[in-house]
Amino acid sequence: MATTRSILFIQTAFLGDVVLATSALEAWHKAHPSDLLDVLVRRPMEGVFEAHPFVRRVLAWDKRPRFKGRDWRRLVRETRKARYDVVVNLHRHSSSGVLTALSMAPARLGYANNPLAWRFTHRIPHQWGEGTHEVQRHVDLLSAYDSQAFGQAVANPKLHPAEHHRAEADALEARGALLVMPGSQWATKAWPEGQFAKLLDRLQGRVLLMGAPSEHDLCARLAQGRNHVVNCAGALSLLGLAAAVGMARGVVANDSAPLHVASAMNTPTVALFASTVPRFGFGPRASKHKVVEPTPELACRPCGVHGRKRCPEGHFRCGWELSVEDVNQAIQEVCAGDEV
Repeated sequence: MATTRSILFIQTAFLGDVVLATSALEAWHKAHPSDLLDVLVRRPMEGVFEAHPFVRRVLAWDKRPRFKGRDWRRLVRETRKARYDVVVNLHRHSSSGVLTALSMAPARLGYANNPLAWRFTHRIPHQWGEGTHEVQRHVDLLSAYDSQAFGQAVANPKLHPAEHHRAEADALEARGALLVMPGSQWATKAWPEGQFAKLLDRLQGRVLLMGAPSEHDLCARLAQGRNHVVNCAGALSLLGLAAAVGMARGVVANDSAPLHVASAMNTPTVALFASTVPRFGFGPRASKHKVVEPTPELACRPCGVHGRKRCPEGHFRCGWELSVEDVNQAIQEVCAGDEV
């Protein structure tokens, strides 16, 4: 009879990273279904795991400046008290590394890039640029701990919206619509607003613009004067967004969190890569997808492993030379047989 263990997964970055981290949860649950799985994320990412079918408990870290230190100390106490058998740290920053080390778990897994990696019992390098996807890196980390269970594992991220989340999406008439996500936290990851506007003028059928509340004004400008386009930015909960993605005919997104939500819901995806490149390991995972990049190739691209607040060269050619026609054609191919 299998021994039931208590496992904690840590990923305290933003939405996209948390969604990708669910691949490790799926792989672990498939290999060891009797284990009890907890997660530790930053607020408000706990909403990703609302009513999750096999996550027992969600710990949330309030990273707002006035609460960050005190809340971190609370989490240290709680993780030590829980006496986890295994802590899996999918984050690469020192704060989560210290928390992993202080958990006193017998097995502590993490990436060698973490400043506290010397306190981990199992670690592997987190390598960029050679084409390995982030979900495979996560499975490789689990394999370093248990190669028999995870050596041949294949896992994709997965989200589990409930019926009330689907009701949120139905209220916006997301079923069968094309979802367009024009925003990004980083300016050089976002296709220019003017290019999105030209694309929307070419599309037929219902289009919903979605994104964070901070992207409401951007989406409002793009929806203005286009009767087939509706601004829904900020209108849904995290899992409400996942539900909408799951019932959509397709998603168009920058290299940003909505792209990974589409992967987790296996929705046909058109992924736009401006300053970054898919070989960093954050491309789409949906069974039907297409990546669109600028042509011709640019000597200055990629300009870094992350997005930037502005183009270092001042011209942002990687955004402007990502063709509207190429994106429109990709939508027709990915959503073959559907009107868009």
